Amino acid sequence: MKIDNEELHAVSVVSAQSSAHANPSATEERYVAIQGTHKAIPKARLKAAGWKVTRGTRPVTEVIPDTWMDMTTGEIITKEQARKRGIKLPGVRSNSDKALALCERLARCSPSERPFVRYLLKLRNQRGGLVGPLDAILDHWIARACPAVRSTDKARKRKQLRSIVERRKLMVNDVTMAKDLQVLNPRLTKQGILEESAIRVCPIQKGVG
Repeated sequence: MKIDNEELHAVSVVSAQSSAHANPSATEERYVAIQGTHKAIPKARLKAAGWKVTRGTRPVTEVIPDTWMDMTTGEIITKEQARKRGIKLPGVRSNSDKALALCERLARCSPSERPFVRYLLKLRNQRGGLVGPLDAILDHWIARACPAVRSTDKARKRKQLRSIVERRKLMVNDVTMAKDLQVLNPRLTKQGILEESAIRVCPIQKGVG
């Protein structure tokens, strides 16, 4: 689970804190993380994420960036130097940290909820939302997981799924994921948006179930 400097650079380019529709900020463009220190992840957090942790488990670490490069001047700057000079460095969250947080989220769900939650997360786009309307995604899950459900019961099933979304705080509304679950790519191209739009959630045919 160690993170190398190449990953630090990749994560700084696709920052989870950037707006999905905005261009990368001048700060993100100018300062790039190039080095960091390894920090052990608390075992309690690993357990919360579903890891099997024993006394003999070796430390799991992630890299916390502490050195940056000014892409305009070529200057190498540390976090302490940036603080003294009032330079606001872009936030960098490692892929490992994001994956661990996702595991923690899933671990808090009941076993019966996890398949649906995993399905919903797989349908995230790179603009902070989902690849299709929430109701269409819920209907598709119902048809997939409960193919024999009667049409008169679909509304009740949809309400149950919405209660999971609300109880687990997966979304802030029907189009936006919770902040920590958003996949945001400030460099998403028009071609990328078209490719995302091509991912269709099949509508439910009338009379099925």
